[in-house]
Amino acid sequence: MTMVSFDEKFLQIYYDETVPCVTMQWKDFATSEEFKIGLNKGLDLLMEQNTENWLADLRKMDVIDPDDEKWSNEDWFPRALAGGVKKMALIPSEDIFNNMSVESIMNEVAGTGLVVHYFDNVEEAKTWLKS
Repeated sequence: MTMVSFDEKFLQIYYDETVPCVTMQWKDFATSEEFKIGLNKGLDLLMEQNTENWLADLRKMDVIDPDDEKWSNEDWFPRALAGGVKKMALIPSEDIFNNMSVESIMNEVAGTGLVVHYFDNVEEAKTWLKS
C-alpha cells in the first residue's frame, strides 16, 4: 500500500509500506525553495515512518543549483543520516546536468555509511531496497 504525503507540480512524495521506503518522484523543474521543501518533506516522512530506505526517481528532474547542492551536503544530508536513512536507490535524470549535480552531491556523502545504488526503473530499485 502506498500513502501519498506530498503532491505538487514538481514532485510527488509517498511512502510504500510494501518495501518499506519513502519515494520521491520528481515531475518537473523545482526552484531552489521547492527543492528544499521537497527534500525536507521527504525527510519528515522518513522519520515519521521510521524507515531507512529512500528511493529518488530523478528522471524528470532538471539541473540543481550549485547553492542547493551545497545545502544538500551541509544541511540536509547530515539531518537525513541522523534521521536514519541507510539505503538510497536513485533512478538518474534524463538531464545530463542534473546527473552531474547528483554525482557531485553523492561524492560528498561517500564514506558516511550510506549505501547508494543506481537503477533504470522503480521496480528494480524497490527490489534492491527490500533486500
